Amino acid sequence: MARPTIQQTNGTFPRAPFTSNVVQEAAVTMLDEHATALDALEAKGILARNFTTASQGPGFSADTYLTNSNLLIPASGISAGMVFRWTIGLSKTAAGTAAAVFTARLGVGLATTDTQILALTQQTAQTAAISSGQIIVTVAVRTAGATGVVAGCVGVATNTAGLGSGIDGVSGSVDLSAAAGKSMGLSINGGASAAWTVTSCTCELIA
Repeated sequence: MARPTIQQTNGTFPRAPFTSNVVQEAAVTMLDEHATALDALEAKGILARNFTTASQGPGFSADTYLTNSNLLIPASGISAGMVFRWTIGLSKTAAGTAAAVFTARLGVGLATTDTQILALTQQTAQTAAISSGQIIVTVAVRTAGATGVVAGCVGVATNTAGLGSGIDGVSGSVDLSAAAGKSMGLSINGGASAAWTVTSCTCELIA
């Protein structure tokens, strides 16, 4: 049924009421809400990835930044719940019997000069045996900001005891503010005489 119209005394008809600003404002509000929902989705999932393109080593007898282990922090910065993970395939010679240290570092230098966020030292040291396997290092953000806290762990899967054991730990207060554009990377210190060769490293930042 057609909407009834009222002819004005001057012979014209009034504009239909649905052309008012009310409908336009509702449409704008709906678009804003949709954009906000999309922004929230973009902030979840895998935010950064990286991987090695060649073997690195033998080496790591001193603290050494793992090439291409850097994960770029997004423009929104670091937030609670973010997880940084490095999956490393490697082998070692019979040399080196120290407890290896794995250090998550934040900065732009992509080197051991970047700020230490968390250092994890193996609970059980390496042994004088040829060994190969996989090491996974995970760092999770508990709280962000200028007095942030992260927790991490190292998992070791190996064919002998040569690579030592894993470990877990929690940082003290660390500055995670103003991190946009910086990278979180990993350095490894296998200890004196260590001769490690990293054949692969895949890493990811998950929110």
